[in-house]
Amino acid sequence: MKSLRLALLALPLLTLLPACSPYWYRHDDAFVVQNSRLNWLQVYYQASEDAPRVRCDYKDNGSIIVLEGHSVTVGDDFNIEYDKAAFGDVRKYHYTLDPKMFREYLQVLVDCDLMKHEEPRDDTPIYPKVMVRANINHHRVEKFTFNPDLIAELRTQIFQFKLSGLRNQ
Repeated sequence: MKSLRLALLALPLLTLLPACSPYWYRHDDAFVVQNSRLNWLQVYYQASEDAPRVRCDYKDNGSIIVLEGHSVTVGDDFNIEYDKAAFGDVRKYHYTLDPKMFREYLQVLVDCDLMKHEEPRDDTPIYPKVMVRANINHHRVEKFTFNPDLIAELRTQIFQFKLSGLRNQ
């Protein structure tokens, strides 16, 4: 009888334990990012039709490359439309993070629903056009995103890397 009372008293405490975890707020598609050289992310971003294209490649556990310009090669390295006036309009910025910081940047994106499947609504605007491709801890995604929180975080990170790359040149 005494053990039954103890079990009944312990039951409410056990229900509170998950709330103590720092990961209680994670969505179903979220997970804890582990350090791995196999983690990579590619972001393609264009604010409007005549705005420059931006591509940001996260790879090798800390290497960040940002390409920006009006050239079609920003989004497609193998494009051969060299007769276009903007073909040579590409700027490249390099940045390197330590692996722990790289993992934290990816974790923020995963927590902003990077891996969650999205469908556009009828009123979804075309721009900003944001496409993401990733393989993070063997979770793969390739999608256009319409999530304003994820887009805001991606813009913040890209802007931060671009400025850091300018300083490192």
